[in-house]
Amino acid sequence: MPELPEVETIVRQFNKTIKGEIIIDLWTDSPNNLEGNFKIEKVRSLIKNRKILKAERRGKNILIFLDQDLILWIHLKLTGHLLVGDFEYLNNQWQPKAQGALLDPQNRFLHWVFSFKSGKRLALSDRRKFAKIVLLTTADLKQAKDLNDLGIDPLSLGFNQKQLEELLSSARGEIKKVLMDQKAISGIGNIYANEILWEAKINPFKKVKELKKEETKRLFQAIKKILIIAIKYQGTSAKDETYRNLEGEKGSYAKFLKVYQKEGEPCSRCATLIKRVKNQGRSTFYCPQCQKL
Repeated sequence: MPELPEVETIVRQFNKTIKGEIIIDLWTDSPNNLEGNFKIEKVRSLIKNRKILKAERRGKNILIFLDQDLILWIHLKLTGHLLVGDFEYLNNQWQPKAQGALLDPQNRFLHWVFSFKSGKRLALSDRRKFAKIVLLTTADLKQAKDLNDLGIDPLSLGFNQKQLEELLSSARGEIKKVLMDQKAISGIGNIYANEILWEAKINPFKKVKELKKEETKRLFQAIKKILIIAIKYQGTSAKDETYRNLEGEKGSYAKFLKVYQKEGEPCSRCATLIKRVKNQGRSTFYCPQCQKL
């Protein structure tokens, strides 16, 4: 699932390439992705001739602001990613007109296509069709519980070590689960929780109440460091990840991963073999030596 660095990459690219475009049409063969109060035909009519003002990220969510007080809310879920390009509809499917990254096999699952006046198109590739799309008004946005219940954004100016300490003081359970709790800290998923905890030398199964002040300091520094570098390299397209950036290219942070999907490989810090523990369908990777309980 695209996490904070992947979604941030998409939003930044979006604002460079799509901001100011005017929507002239919408195509989909997967209307079940649409949630909220509007049916697909109503959405198509409401967004037609609307200008894209900007995109924002909230946690793992993308908000696309249109004129006339409309907002497209997209959550990419497990296998979704957005693409921009020159697509054409041939043989009952959308295809890129030119050679390049858009021809990557992970980019072929196009189920939503927004056409713009300029000729460009914005497409949603989603292999498993789990992505969520909602059309909102500004008033609706204020009432959107899933967005309003999000925790602090770790890239926000307000996120500092003191705030992290306060957050952890009222949290319960294992530190990895707290990092991935979107109501506590928004945007961090399984990839970056594993990497952050390795960087901070903290066992993912350690109880939050047992963390020492020095560990919390290292955790704060690791959160900032890992997320900022991951954005620099446009996110992670790991072995089992379908994520591609807006241009259809893989995120290149995978080459910097230290523990995620590294089971049985030597730790780059101490050479101990990386361990993997699977629980409730999710894998945790860590170094038993560097991240002792």
